Amino acid sequence: MKRIFFFSYILLLSSNTFTNESINEYFSNPVGHSPSNYGITGVIEIPNARFMDEASILWNFSGSYPNEYTSVTASPFSWMEASYRYTEIKNENYGPANYSGNQSLKDKGFDIKIGLLKEGNKIPALAIGLRDVAGTGLFSSEYIVATKRIQNLDVTFGLGWGMLGTDGGVSSPLKFIDDSFAKRNSSGFGFGGEFSYKDWFSGKASYLGALEYDLRKMGLRLKLEYDTTNPDQRRAVNKVDSRFNIGLTYHFNNNLKFSTSFERGNQFRIGFNLRGNFLKDTINKPIPKNVVRLNDEQKKRILDNNEIFYRSLNRSLREEDIYIQAASLKEDSIDLAIASSRFYSFTRAAGRSTRIAAALSPENIKKINVHVMNGDFEISTITINKNEFDSSDSFEGSNSELLFKSTIYSNSHKPLYKDADFIPEISFPEFEWSMAPALKHQIGGPEGFYLGQLFWKTDTSLKLKRNLMFYASFGLNIYDTFNDFNNPSQSTIPKVRSDIQDYLKEGKNNIQRFQFQYFSSPLNDTFLRFDFGLMEEMFAGIGGELLYRPFKSISSYGFSLHKVKQRGYKQRFSLKEYETVTGHFYHYADLPFGINSKVSIGKYLAGDKGITLDLSRRFKSGFTLGVFATKTDLSASEFGEGSFNKGFYISIPTQMFYTNFRTGNIAFGLQPLTKDGGAMLIQHNALFSILGDSNLNSIVRDWSYFLK
Repeated sequence: MKRIFFFSYILLLSSNTFTNESINEYFSNPVGHSPSNYGITGVIEIPNARFMDEASILWNFSGSYPNEYTSVTASPFSWMEASYRYTEIKNENYGPANYSGNQSLKDKGFDIKIGLLKEGNKIPALAIGLRDVAGTGLFSSEYIVATKRIQNLDVTFGLGWGMLGTDGGVSSPLKFIDDSFAKRNSSGFGFGGEFSYKDWFSGKASYLGALEYDLRKMGLRLKLEYDTTNPDQRRAVNKVDSRFNIGLTYHFNNNLKFSTSFERGNQFRIGFNLRGNFLKDTINKPIPKNVVRLNDEQKKRILDNNEIFYRSLNRSLREEDIYIQAASLKEDSIDLAIASSRFYSFTRAAGRSTRIAAALSPENIKKINVHVMNGDFEISTITINKNEFDSSDSFEGSNSELLFKSTIYSNSHKPLYKDADFIPEISFPEFEWSMAPALKHQIGGPEGFYLGQLFWKTDTSLKLKRNLMFYASFGLNIYDTFNDFNNPSQSTIPKVRSDIQDYLKEGKNNIQRFQFQYFSSPLNDTFLRFDFGLMEEMFAGIGGELLYRPFKSISSYGFSLHKVKQRGYKQRFSLKEYETVTGHFYHYADLPFGINSKVSIGKYLAGDKGITLDLSRRFKSGFTLGVFATKTDLSASEFGEGSFNKGFYISIPTQMFYTNFRTGNIAFGLQPLTKDGGAMLIQHNALFSILGDSNLNSIVRDWSYFLK
């Protein structure tokens, strides 16, 4: 109880001390909340009720002896943070010396924190969180914390369970709900992958408390906390001489922070973190190019000779890196099919095409129909009233009115390029190639925390005719550390992924893909893809995919089926004996709050059957955060460490780092364990990746780019 009175006294003292506005408020140094050692926003060891801004990514490093933490934290919402963490326990070995040498123990963990209340004038912010969810349990904890701002002081108070509660002092405050909350059963030394939900918020608890004070003039945040964790319960960790930790964080700028602390009365720690927010593209991009409108004489000439219009249109579109696929100049309307790899959003390309067509068209034109294409698929048609567009383009704030007066529909099975007055001549075959250095890696294995390869990747594509493509991808080794692999697969089911060490060691110079693909849209909103060849690094085969995307619906439905055979370890043209048939039914849905879901049900590469759930949030900037999990009919012992397949991914549009438009994404994904269970065939040009952002809902979402 003395600790409660101590923090209460500090709280009352603070409210009296800082009644007048501090002079620090006049300094602009970026001081604010920062992550704890574990990566989630907090103090030093304990959490608080603060959160990063939504659409943020934070990379955090916190080093000391014996525990060193490296984590990636994301905020899909302003009230939620999720973190994936690696902990190096330096005074314990990964395993026997003949297995992992002298490598220290590595522990993987997943943490999550959710906001329950926003801070008000009289109420604190309130948050609830879990540490080491579905992990080994070494750092398993739960907590409820409240944080209140008083001038430059942040005061945090709460309760912690598990590792945060092993100092004890408070009998289970939830046992009035059920007697099961009175006792915590897990030992904290599992193999990971299981949700020990029966132990959440169970057993004895401890009070949490912390003070954080901002010195904005110096860009510092001073921290004092009562640390209730009890790592001294584990035999290999140093003893605890004090329950109070002190530290400070230096805010170098809004993105980079450095920290140091003195913990448990005997331990110094240093750390730093790098944060980025991708809610908006803050780098200005080129505005639409000015289009000189035709004079009366030129407009008369167009009426007599449409070729003048088509040539002018083609030239002006090319200046925007938009390529005309087909066009028809009719009595009162223009039909225009376009494709562009310059813009991230289809609406921006459609808007700039409309502006050019409107400037070059005769007076009698009333409507402009822009047929937007992605690849050889016509994904949508946007019909714009020319007069409405001209008036909307002349002043700001009229995007919504233009949308209301436009018609958007799909006619995918009758693309304009099949029946247009003007179709540019295309000389098939079309050959494209690109090459660049690339990385391949394995993280967190027993042989070493990081084993990797630097190689030279060459991608080629040959377009034989519309809808028929050939793809080839080659890798040439530059440098690697894969010879250190010493952990052969012990899987008892078909080794469809766990032999990855052999593929990496023997396939350093490889053929990653050697594949033919054919695309078609036989019915409106129905799309097909057929595959044949070396489809990925581990499997070759034949098969296809069907996608039904009702244009005005928030749902899409798909089906894929492939007969595949395992490739040889050198990844050339040899095949192994193992073969199987794999296929899945898919349901895609646009959910509220920008959340997209994908549910896959079917048979996986190892013959197991089950379901995969993929949830992601795509922000208007194109920045995407996603997680997935797969559960099949394999038992936990058959699957092995991890119990089931799961992972996360991050995708950042490349254009967010440049002053010009660029397509492509900087993607990062992590699947903590490479296991055979729940393994899916990697499909190049999956139909939903081409068409997923082309329904009416997506076009309306991105409509603000139409006039930009």
